[in-house]
Amino acid sequence: MATSNAVTVLEHIPVPPPPEATPKLTLPLTFLDLLCLHMIPVHRLIFYQHPISKTHFLDTLIPTIKNSLSLTLQHYAPLAGRLIASPDNSTLPEIRYEEGDTVPLVLAEANSGECHFNDLTSGDPRICTEFHPLVPSLPPASRAPDGSVIVPVLALQVTLFSGVGICIGITNHHAVGDASSIFGFMKAWALVSSHESPVSLPAEIQPFYDRTVIRDEKGLETFFWDNVKQIKVEDRHVHRLPQITDRIRATFTLTRDNIQRLKNRILSGRPNLAHISSFTTTCSYIWICWVKSRYESDTDKIGDDEDEFFNCAADCRLRLDPPVPGNYFGNCLVACFGYAKTKRLRGEEGLLDAAEGIGEAIRRRLYDKERGVLGGAEDWFKLMSKLKIDRVLTVIGSPRFDYYELDFGWGNPKMFQMPSTDLSRGISLSKAKDHEGGGLEIGLSLPATQFDNFTRIFTKDLEAL
Repeated sequence: MATSNAVTVLEHIPVPPPPEATPKLTLPLTFLDLLCLHMIPVHRLIFYQHPISKTHFLDTLIPTIKNSLSLTLQHYAPLAGRLIASPDNSTLPEIRYEEGDTVPLVLAEANSGECHFNDLTSGDPRICTEFHPLVPSLPPASRAPDGSVIVPVLALQVTLFSGVGICIGITNHHAVGDASSIFGFMKAWALVSSHESPVSLPAEIQPFYDRTVIRDEKGLETFFWDNVKQIKVEDRHVHRLPQITDRIRATFTLTRDNIQRLKNRILSGRPNLAHISSFTTTCSYIWICWVKSRYESDTDKIGDDEDEFFNCAADCRLRLDPPVPGNYFGNCLVACFGYAKTKRLRGEEGLLDAAEGIGEAIRRRLYDKERGVLGGAEDWFKLMSKLKIDRVLTVIGSPRFDYYELDFGWGNPKMFQMPSTDLSRGISLSKAKDHEGGGLEIGLSLPATQFDNFTRIFTKDLEAL
C-alpha cells in the first residue's frame, strides 16, 4: 500500500464497462474540442458525510461503487477510452474506446479523522495542498507501436475518512468533454449507484455521440488545428497540483439576498444594462474584489490603467445553427471575454463597470444574431495570446450543474470543491448547498496575502450594501 502523510492508498482498481455490452467507439475531435485539447485537467471533489467503518467501506460500499461505475461506463464508454494523437500530427486526435480499456479507480483511506474532514468541508480557509491528496492523477501517456500518443481521459479516487465520511475525486482531460458532459456522467453514476436493481437513464443524461451535428461552416477545424498541433499532447495532461504550495483555498457564499442587493445597486446606477442575471451580478462582485485584492491599500497604484479581462465559457449547444441536442457528449463551449480598466474596477462605480463589461461580453457572444455564436472565432487565439495571466479572471463550473444533488445512496454532499482553480488562477462557481435559497458558492484559491485582502474587501463591501 502506498502511503503519504495525508492518505494511504489501499488499492488500484481498473474498472471496465461490461465488455459484452459495450461496442467499440471512436469520436473524432471537432473544432470545439480542439479549443480544449491543451487545457489543464479538470479536478472535482465531492464530500459526503457518511460515517462508516473501513470494513463496511471495503466489503459493502466499494463493490457497489465498482459495479455501478462499470454499468454507467456502458453508456459513457469514451470516458474509459483514450485520447489518441498521431505521431506526426498528420491527422486530428480522436477519442477511442476499445475492449479492454478501463477507468483507473483509486481506493484510499485518509490518515486523519473527523476534525480534518470537518475542516475540509467547512469552506473555511485552508492551505490548498490539503485537498490535493484526494485528487486522482491521470495515468501517464504512453506510445503505441506506430508512435501514436495514448492519453487516458478520466481518473477516479474514493477516499474514506473512517467513521466520518467519503470523498469522491474526479479528474478528466478537457478534450473528452465539457462540464455538461461530465456532469451528465456523474448524474448517471449516482443514479445507478443509488438503486439496487437496474435502472434506465433518463433521456437527458443518455449521451448523444453523433459528431456530425457540429457544423464547421467557417472552416475553423483547420484553423484551430494549425494553432494547437505543435504542442505535445503528452506534456499538457499531467497532474501538477502537488507543486502548488503557496495558496489558500476557501469557499465564499453569496445568498439570494446578497445577490439581489448587488443587482439593485447595479440597476440603480445603470438601469439600461442588459443581462444582469445572478451569474453576471455575482461574477461582477467577485471580479472587483479580486482586482482590488492585488493591492496593499486602496490608494496603492490608484492610477493603474491596465486592461483587466474576465473570461467565462458559455454552453452553445442550443445556439449553434442548427442547434445541438442538450445531451451532446463532447465540448460545446464558446468564450465570453469582458474587459475594463483597472482603475475603473477599483473606483466608486467598479461594480457597475464590471457588470457592464461582463453583460456586454455575454450579449455580444450569445445574442448577436448577425454574427452568430461563433462570430470572430478566427481571432480567439490571437486574443488569448495577448492576455496577461495576472490580469485575467476565469470562471470554471456553472450553477447549472448542481453537484449537491448527487446522491449515491449516502445522502446529498456536504461540500463540493474544484481544485482546478489552484492551477487556473480563476474561480469556480456553483449552486450553494442550500440552493433552494438561491445562493451561489464561489471557490477561490489565492496567495496568502492576496487572500487576506480579498476576504476583507469581500466582507466590507457586502456590509456597506
